[in-house]
Amino acid sequence: MTWNIRLAKEAERQLKKLPLDRQEFIRRHLRDMTRDPFAGDVKSLKGKEWKGRYRKRIGRYRLIFMVSRPERAVEVSAILLRTEKTYQ
Repeated sequence: MTWNIRLAKEAERQLKKLPLDRQEFIRRHLRDMTRDPFAGDVKSLKGKEWKGRYRKRIGRYRLIFMVSRPERAVEVSAILLRTEKTYQ
C-alpha cells in the first residue's frame, strides 16, 4: 500500500527556488517515499518545536515532515539546505 505525499505551501516555495536538477533529485526521493517514508536516513527530531516531526537526509538537503499513520499520509513542511542553522 502506498503513502500519500503532500507538500506544504512553504515546502513548495522552497522546492521551486532550487535549481532544476536539484528539484528533480528531490522529487525522485519524494516519489520513493510513497513506498516507505522511513527508508533511508530518517530520524525523529527532538525538542519542543520539532515534536512529531522527522527529517530525511537527501544529500545536502533535509526534508522535514510529519506522518499520519492511519491516513498513510506524509506532509513535508520544509525542504532545507543543510547548514549550521538548519534546525535552529
